[in-house]
Amino acid sequence: MAGFRRAAEERMDTKGLLSQRVKIVLRRFHPQTPREIIRGIITDVDEAGVRVSGRRFQEHPDLESGVSLERPVEEDSTVYWIPHSSIRYTEIIVPGTPPEKVDNEVQQRKVLTTQELQRSTET
Repeated sequence: MAGFRRAAEERMDTKGLLSQRVKIVLRRFHPQTPREIIRGIITDVDEAGVRVSGRRFQEHPDLESGVSLERPVEEDSTVYWIPHSSIRYTEIIVPGTPPEKVDNEVQQRKVLTTQELQRSTET
């Protein structure tokens, strides 16, 4: 039992994520719902989850090209608390790398309209 506890504690050692710029892809609970993504800075980490100051994004098909595009759901940053169990994966965005360039581009995209958000939940 002690070995299991130690292994669990080692897996949950996420303090190194503090103050990192990240992309967190959340688990989907239904395949037809849009992928939810949080992009921002990790401000707190505990055994149950992470706190991120950032914005929420969703992937939606572009009507012209049909390619999925990640677009912001809201204009302003918010603080989110995300349980570890809701995270599909986390990508650390390192300065000067291609993922940073992509993050900068995604952050500049037009916010999804209410109609676009409703359309994604109706399908």
